[in-house]
Amino acid sequence: MKTSETCVLIIDDSQEDRDILRRYLSKSIQQRFRIIETDSSAEGWELCQSEHPDCILLDYQIPDADGLEFIGLLNQQEEYHNIPVLMLTGQGDETVASEALKNGAADYLVKGKLTVEGIVRAVTRAIEKAELIRKTELQHLEIERSQYELEQFTHRASHDLQAPVRRIITFLEMLQKDSEDRLSERSQDYISRSLKSAYHMRRLIKALLDYSLLGGAAKPFVQANLNQIVQEALTQLEHPIHESQAKITVKPLPTMMGNELFLQQLFQNLIGNALKFRSEHPPTVDISVRDRGTEWELTVRDNGVGIPEDASRKIFDVFQRLDNGLKTDGMGIGLALCKKVVEMHGGTIWVVSGEQEGSQFMFTFPKDASLQSDVQACSSSVSLSVAAQ
Repeated sequence: MKTSETCVLIIDDSQEDRDILRRYLSKSIQQRFRIIETDSSAEGWELCQSEHPDCILLDYQIPDADGLEFIGLLNQQEEYHNIPVLMLTGQGDETVASEALKNGAADYLVKGKLTVEGIVRAVTRAIEKAELIRKTELQHLEIERSQYELEQFTHRASHDLQAPVRRIITFLEMLQKDSEDRLSERSQDYISRSLKSAYHMRRLIKALLDYSLLGGAAKPFVQANLNQIVQEALTQLEHPIHESQAKITVKPLPTMMGNELFLQQLFQNLIGNALKFRSEHPPTVDISVRDRGTEWELTVRDNGVGIPEDASRKIFDVFQRLDNGLKTDGMGIGLALCKKVVEMHGGTIWVVSGEQEGSQFMFTFPKDASLQSDVQACSSSVSLSVAAQ
């Protein structure tokens, strides 16, 4: 709260009530108040614009507009929506007070129960709370700005890195072909290792680009049939499914509001991981759903090598890969991408697993589309690849 004068605007058509409020506030020892007052909401609005008060004491019943209308007017203006309003009500006006709180009033005061201590405490708390909310909003905006800049940097950097990596790969492949009979075995091995590293870098850049694209905005959510989406994901994974002799079981799934491209990527990554991190037995993947009232809970269960308990909390972070003894390629981005897809649809994702026990990747989607994140889907240029962990 400010240490200098605190400006309080009183809007009340009763001169007697205004006098009481002014007198009580002037008796405060802790804080000096500068009081401005009016008997109409129209003039009160003009005083808000010219004086920008720290707090408003507002009578519910004013001849030219009621208190709720005035609060609504404040809420519509970015510059004034954080000014705290204390609604003044008469005896027995609890319903009015409740409506005022629902519409954004910081608190309410019953005129028949006014005290010096009560008014000063209510004004002080309202201003402190408003200041905290203002700082929180600014911090939130700064976080959003920083996140947007980071996503843009990641997208730009990964996009710009593709061209030089492609040239490195091209020249290495040409060098390998031209010098096949002229270089020693050791030199050939150096070229082969360089190519392997370049291919790895290309996959890493591609995965980073896919991940960064999820922060953009393009298409609104549509009615997405998860049965069709899973079938499309299975079509994309047809070769590894056939090669591993995997058995995939899909229970009937719901239709929800979402982005079809990214939902497909979600299932493609989870199923692809199950195929990649399999045990000595042919992989089995079961996809099911539970109706939990306000949300759907989906499960992708496999019989793979599982995940150690101490690693289950960090596997959804970018660049996190498990040291499970398997020689499999992976960028450590696939599950981070899954987490981002689920969260952009308003849900959460977690894993239940143990070493050599298989894994259950579980995630929720709210049934009410209004509860989903406002983050919209990205451009359809995102290519779908199994960016497995």
